[in-house]
Amino acid sequence: MIRDTSGQDTQIASVPPWKKPGLLKAAGIGLFALAFLGWGIKAWHDTGSVDGTLSLSRINVAQVERGDLVRDLVVQGRVVAANSPTLFSPARGIVKFAVQAGDSVERGQLLAEVDSPEVSSRLAQEQALLNKLSVELQRQKIQAKRQRMENRQKADLARVELTAARRELKRAELSMEKQIIPRLEFEKAGDELARAELEHEQAVQNAELEKEALAFETQTLELQVSQQRLQVEELERKVRNLKILSPVDGTIGSLAAAQHSSVAANVPLITVVDLTSFEIEAAVPENYADDLGLAMAVEINLGGRKMPGEITSISPEVIDNQVQARVRFTDGQPQHLRQNLRLTARILLENRPDVMLVKRGAFLDQSGGRYAFRLNGEQQAERVPIQIGALGLNQVEIVSGLSEGDQIITSSADELEKAQVVALKQ
Repeated sequence: MIRDTSGQDTQIASVPPWKKPGLLKAAGIGLFALAFLGWGIKAWHDTGSVDGTLSLSRINVAQVERGDLVRDLVVQGRVVAANSPTLFSPARGIVKFAVQAGDSVERGQLLAEVDSPEVSSRLAQEQALLNKLSVELQRQKIQAKRQRMENRQKADLARVELTAARRELKRAELSMEKQIIPRLEFEKAGDELARAELEHEQAVQNAELEKEALAFETQTLELQVSQQRLQVEELERKVRNLKILSPVDGTIGSLAAAQHSSVAANVPLITVVDLTSFEIEAAVPENYADDLGLAMAVEINLGGRKMPGEITSISPEVIDNQVQARVRFTDGQPQHLRQNLRLTARILLENRPDVMLVKRGAFLDQSGGRYAFRLNGEQQAERVPIQIGALGLNQVEIVSGLSEGDQIITSSADELEKAQVVALKQ
């Protein structure tokens, strides 16, 4: 009989699973692994291909809306006199000022006088020459009148002799018919008539030529006198200009020379400031220079008051990255303006009605206006290409890439530099 293994078996009492510590530990580790794997799958599912994460508290969000875009520019300016003429020395001499810097003056008031012996001496010389030429002209006119009378007398005498010769020839013809005189006497009378006719014709022609010559000489002297009179008038004008008068009502800005000092011709002496006409000199950044234009509307902020104005001139050169523009008041100049008063001016560059707008932000500098991050719900923001138009002070025009009601990130962040999709968290 073959034995079985029942004699080798030992009966062990059964123990519940919760009383087995090793099994409980293994089960706990498995459950933790499953939970971690589930959380990872869920996180991957929620974020997809996210390139970064941003906190909503670190960014600014603005909504695209439709409205009117006012493209403007706020600049700093100062009040300057629109009319500030500088008076120059008319000739070389000694200057004598009748006013001082800061004095109030009226139009036509004497400001200074330049004592110029050179100009005064030239005027006296030219005046003497004018008097001499005037006397010569009068003498020429008298001489011309006497010469014309003599020529007329010669022509009249020649006419009388011609008449006598004709009468003598007629008498000789009658005598010849009666054969009272010889033929030689008759022919002599004919020769005398021919000579008288020739002398009369030459006397008349000579009188006409003399008349033309005398008229030419008289005209030449008249032209010389006229030219000399112009020179005298020019010197008289220079002598009058030696007294420098104020061209406007205003105040003396500055004196460019010392009292009783020697000055050269055409050097600045006095600056007169017209306080009745002021303009604003505004410094505009050079990147806006091409947008400026004459008669462009400007809103001037004067002590809290908004006053209208317009651009009257634009400097053609750039100095220290700025362009100088002149602005004048269009509704009348306000009272109590002062030279060099500082104020602000808002230049209205452009007004575009009914366009898509969004608030300006640092995203324009970061993206160069080529793209923006549009929010997709509250969890993500994706990068979309955009095209911008005009830039306003607080808003920017959106030409394409976004729709009305879209929300975009207007701030900048390093995470947005190369990302395509970013996750947003509270």
